[in-house]
Amino acid sequence: MKRIFATAVSVAALAAIALPANAQFYKGKRITVVINYGAGGPTDVEGRLVARHLAKHIPGKPRVIVKNIPGAGGIIGSNYMGQVAKPDGLTVAIHTPPIISQVLSDPGLKIDFSDFIWLAGVGQPQVCYMRKDAAPGISTVGDILKAKIFKAGGMRNTSSHDLRLRLSLDLMGAKYKYVTGYRGLSKVAAGVLQNETQYSCGSVPNYRSMVEPNLVNTGKALTMWYYAPVNAQGKQVKFADLAGIPTFLDVYKKLHGGMPSGMKYTALTLVNNLATFMLRGSFVPAGTPKAAVDALRAAWRALPDDQEFVSEYRRAFKADPKILQADVAQAHVDKIKSMDPKVVSFLKKFVTGS
Repeated sequence: MKRIFATAVSVAALAAIALPANAQFYKGKRITVVINYGAGGPTDVEGRLVARHLAKHIPGKPRVIVKNIPGAGGIIGSNYMGQVAKPDGLTVAIHTPPIISQVLSDPGLKIDFSDFIWLAGVGQPQVCYMRKDAAPGISTVGDILKAKIFKAGGMRNTSSHDLRLRLSLDLMGAKYKYVTGYRGLSKVAAGVLQNETQYSCGSVPNYRSMVEPNLVNTGKALTMWYYAPVNAQGKQVKFADLAGIPTFLDVYKKLHGGMPSGMKYTALTLVNNLATFMLRGSFVPAGTPKAAVDALRAAWRALPDDQEFVSEYRRAFKADPKILQADVAQAHVDKIKSMDPKVVSFLKKFVTGS
């Protein structure tokens, strides 16, 4: 019996050794996914969908739970990941990272995004919409130039959402009053629904799940445009899943007869490219064990081929997931330190109104 027991122990030990290090790392453990916006909003909805399917592909099959840490345009959750979360592989961010806040030296942001270990990202454009009863009435996109002063709703003056909103409306020549302070895109959309504001923008998940059914399909609002990124050759990169919606530049050219120019357009292009290329990001604190990082990155790599995930994502957002893997996400974040200082200086002045 002793020999049999000893043999069984030896076999179990050899089996454990045979398992990959990342599978051994997570076996019997629990991961907390931190989302930096409130429950029910687009970051939360997309983050929970991703987390649920990601869990299937993490070696060792750990439990995965979600924790929302909202506030300050996503900054509080990001600070938590850099200042509080332990680098033990058990706390993972799926955020809408306020990277532009770092570019603008927002005093509320206490961390450097390039210090994190990046696992992946998800690209996502932003769609804008306007109430049809904004005076004197909005029946076509071009009517925005006839509108009297309307209120445009935002979240934080240093956020990419608010910067794009203001820069594009300025370039378009619209007359508006900027209202900020909403805690997330779901609150922004609710503000337009309740006629506290008349214009705003949202990510595709926000647009598809809240704006389209509650504002557009009910006839209360008109879809205006989406912000297509611009490549190095100055050409728009359009999204097939938004084929029925014009881009901001298409609308601008139609209403003004040519392309926008000047520092505001340069700044809009930079901010939009930065935010659209990677709207969501997943990362862990610096110092996280390699076995954990390897396991999490492997799980992200598996998602594009997970047909159950892709199908559920399509049903929810009427779009394909645009996943960036770790090396691309890390390189994207590292770019922020080499941004044109003239544009950064302009944006800092634009934010403060100086």
